Amino acid sequence: MKSILHICAGWQKWNGAANIARLIMDEQRREGHEVSFATWAKVRALRAADEVWIHCGWLPCLWWSALWGRNVRWMPEACYDPVRLHYHGWKKWLVGPIERFSLRRCKTLVATCEAEKGWIQSYLGKHCPPVEVTDIKRFFRLHQNDKTGQTHFIISRSSRPIHLLYLGRRHPLKGLSYLESALATYYNKCSVEFRAVSNAFGEELEKVWEWCDVLVLPTLSENFGLVIAEALERGKRVITTDGAPAWGEGLSRVERVDYVDGELWSGYGGRLIYLKGYRDGTPTERVLLLKHALSSLVSGLTSK
Repeated sequence: MKSILHICAGWQKWNGAANIARLIMDEQRREGHEVSFATWAKVRALRAADEVWIHCGWLPCLWWSALWGRNVRWMPEACYDPVRLHYHGWKKWLVGPIERFSLRRCKTLVATCEAEKGWIQSYLGKHCPPVEVTDIKRFFRLHQNDKTGQTHFIISRSSRPIHLLYLGRRHPLKGLSYLESALATYYNKCSVEFRAVSNAFGEELEKVWEWCDVLVLPTLSENFGLVIAEALERGKRVITTDGAPAWGEGLSRVERVDYVDGELWSGYGGRLIYLKGYRDGTPTERVLLLKHALSSLVSGLTSK
């Protein structure tokens, strides 16, 4: 049995990094380890732990933990995605030497997908510690490639509007403005109802999921896309982008649902549409990809 301490600066229930940390902690407890967490730990606590996990990046409390912790494993959750490095880039350039020094002190760095592993190695260069990839999807009941072609729900043209949901922060890197532009210019005989929800918890959150038919996450950069897993676990349809590369790596690409310059694919039993070329596209191209995805998914649902 090991004593494991997790450090996460934001332990709020809506924080994606904190929720991923909780999943890992629960797994470690099931394995019989003694697990605790903190937002800031004293030197004595850091030295006493057999293993220290650090989540997210760019904060003094994390640098402190890397300096004094033993057997440190740092899970940055996409902090070194080039898109994120460019966002408020002057601040990250200013503290970059401290961040890299702290990361290089770690025993292991942990990425959520192969793409993130490449971002970490590129950011740290030749002095990068070993980077391992852990698949967060293992915590969810996801069923890939349902060969029967059956869907979890059917909506007819005569029924209520299709309910589209955006669930997350209103942050520029989440791409909500592109989705709103796509919806503003999207025309279809079937009516669509859209809601953007930033904060919902407990019973209120479950009511939001009950209302939802299709989750849309038009992200430019995602640490994993926890909300995608939560939607798929509930049998919802999902539209997301290559800003959440963990989900692109998880697709088998057996079923092709539409043609958008060869880059619109379906996986996870046909329940997920993953848009390639979105992250590095122009604003106009991003809106167009979302419009095609909406058209493909809505026409598919209403034709059942």
